[in-house]
Amino acid sequence: MDYRYLKIFSLISLTFIFIVVTVSIRLDLFGAAIDKKEIVSKSIKKEIEQIFYQEKAEVIDSILQAKAKNHYFNGNVLVAHKGYCIYNESFGYSDMLRRKKLEKDDIFQLASVSKQFTAMAVMILKERNHLNYEDSVIKYIPEFPYPGITVRMLLNHTSGLPNYYWLVENHWHGKGAPTNEEILEMMAEHKLNLYFTPGRRWDYSNTGYIVLASIVERISQQSFAEFMKENIFDPLEMNNSFVYSRAESDKKKERLIGYYYRGRRYRMIPETVNDGAVGDKGVYSTTEDLFKWDQALYNDKLVSKETINESISTFKLRNKYEIPYGFGFRIRKRNNKKIAYHHGKWNGFRTSLFRYVEDTNTVIVLNHTSSSLNYSIIREIQQVLDDSTSIDLTQLVVTSILDEGLENAVDFYFEKSYGKKVKLDTLKIKEASRILYDTNNPKTAENLLLFKEMYVKGELDTNFMTDKNFLESLSIK
Repeated sequence: MDYRYLKIFSLISLTFIFIVVTVSIRLDLFGAAIDKKEIVSKSIKKEIEQIFYQEKAEVIDSILQAKAKNHYFNGNVLVAHKGYCIYNESFGYSDMLRRKKLEKDDIFQLASVSKQFTAMAVMILKERNHLNYEDSVIKYIPEFPYPGITVRMLLNHTSGLPNYYWLVENHWHGKGAPTNEEILEMMAEHKLNLYFTPGRRWDYSNTGYIVLASIVERISQQSFAEFMKENIFDPLEMNNSFVYSRAESDKKKERLIGYYYRGRRYRMIPETVNDGAVGDKGVYSTTEDLFKWDQALYNDKLVSKETINESISTFKLRNKYEIPYGFGFRIRKRNNKKIAYHHGKWNGFRTSLFRYVEDTNTVIVLNHTSSSLNYSIIREIQQVLDDSTSIDLTQLVVTSILDEGLENAVDFYFEKSYGKKVKLDTLKIKEASRILYDTNNPKTAENLLLFKEMYVKGELDTNFMTDKNFLESLSIK
């Protein structure tokens, strides 16, 4: 072994230790050890968070104002960055004829975004040992006319089931719209041909998800609406969310109506014969409730993390072809990071829920017109969220000081900056300290300012340890 390199390594290690110890001593001399009794409240933390997200929110707002003005976007949009809601606004009207403005708590038909909720109901039953994904559908619905189809095939669209829309439109002769049970009766009676052998191909199937909702009803002995309320909406305090079926309720719940644009005016879209079925659609919600849902998927409040991870993972079809669909979520990568998402389209409603899983970012767009603006809105918001600057690291440092104290923040900064060129936004650190002074948190405010002072003076910089001039200063040859 070359002892010359060992000597260099030893000197660098000792110097690094010296710097850390010196910083620690400096913290003690300035009284930086945070008083544990000074606890920064959640409301103050939220006020500080807005400092870091204000620019992103302003850019997002300019995008949406332009869409509303130039393309008549009509809907509600919520954006979360790093798990924090930074934008939640309404555009256009809830009632086109009366020109009533949309509000944040207006309730939209989610269309196919409903499928992830249906999948969650199945996952809940699976974790309670009431079913298994490999169980045959016939185990729960004996009259089901297609042997060989499993619960998993319904979840990931590999069942080959025919489209129930055609069945209802051509064979339903009852009043109003048929329920899921009545659709199952028609399936058993007419036994339309499968599109393919179950498990052989992937084909998006609305029929599969109404069958899943029926399985939930058979096992739980509750209506799908009751099960969802009791097991998902109430536990997550999604107070403006519910399942609505035209076939099962005469009550006109407070909810939006879909519109389409024709003849230079918006026209209301009436309910159809297919508005009785639920599971593939039929969940109504708001942007704020959907954000509660999104955040709940990061913990084990409803089901375990392992179960959630499976629901937002791709799968192999016949052990050969990777299919970018989980359970009620489409899956794709952006910047080599996972996105779990779904769009919905039904009777004038265009809905989108995008979860940028690793970044904990969220984009929710709910539109109750036939306009297809959701796609362009999401693309442009993605670019804003991708614009990671010094603000992101600054926010993490400030959060570390608020939650864990100054010394832990210094350690965090060392870890993130070692061997890299990093830049912090000192103006935002100063603004955060001002908020803390104004809200009677002086010790934490002083810790922020001390951190800023050490950063500006280069006392937190570790890059110089690998600099050529540093090695020369030690006379190492």
